[in-house]
Amino acid sequence: MQVSESGMFSSKSNLPVRDTDTGDLLEILLVMSVVTILINRAFLAMTHYPKIAFGSLHISHLLWGGLLMLVALVMLFRFWNPSIRRLAAFISGVGFGLFIDELGKFITEDNNYFFQPTIAILYIIFIALFLVFRHLINKFPLTEREISVNRSLRGILGSSTIPESRFLRSYYFVRRKAYTIFNRFLSIPKVIPTVMLLFVFTSLIQFATIFGWISPNWVPFDNVSGLSIIGAFISSIFVLIGLMRFRSSRTTAAQWFKRAILINIFVTQIFLFYQSQLTALWGLAVTLLIYACISYYITYHPDTRATE
Repeated sequence: MQVSESGMFSSKSNLPVRDTDTGDLLEILLVMSVVTILINRAFLAMTHYPKIAFGSLHISHLLWGGLLMLVALVMLFRFWNPSIRRLAAFISGVGFGLFIDELGKFITEDNNYFFQPTIAILYIIFIALFLVFRHLINKFPLTEREISVNRSLRGILGSSTIPESRFLRSYYFVRRKAYTIFNRFLSIPKVIPTVMLLFVFTSLIQFATIFGWISPNWVPFDNVSGLSIIGAFISSIFVLIGLMRFRSSRTTAAQWFKRAILINIFVTQIFLFYQSQLTALWGLAVTLLIYACISYYITYHPDTRATE
């Protein structure tokens, strides 16, 4: 037995070899699951929730999701090609999205698809999956042997690899374009400082509103759960700490701002999704934009090389 680069005891010949495409495959699975839920719910709302029914029988879209996941498994069992594996990840993501979208029906006695906490539970599930997937990729890097085996397999299969499907080509094209446009947007002078300034300003307003010092109509604190307010309070405290550290180290301040955003993502947003359902997506989009700006600043700003 030997100690691998990941710190785990391993045998060079006995442990299964991991795929270098794992991160890509899990990303496709997760993204397509979320997109499928959003598209499916939007379609059902626009068409007034039609049913595929034959007499007393009703074919739920959960069954279509299970069928797609089965198709993806058969593809993985049948073929070695990397392009087929990515297509299987795409199909399984759509299938899992259709499957998990019916969660409300199976956690309620009356099979209630519109069970209010469902969206919040789905949000928790996808956040947990994201964290688990990220942990698997970052915490346990591939060994040199695994990388070598992957290169050898791709060399052998290179001539027989099936071209990417139109769906996957479109997915990669959209992803590249989105990254390019977003990075160009973040590199525009004053964009990141402006976003961070607005974030700090709204956090201070939020803090003052919690204590009843002010009551602006545009701060949505009506009918908000207590746990959501606690999350907002902790987030505001982190912002205040960041402001106090700003003069000594802008990087340290940005780190506290980042912690505040993470509290928003992992605590406050859960209860906003419970309260507001899918309309909370707009708030999450803004939150993720702020998170991206702060992360970009920490990574690329010259102050990141400064020491306290």
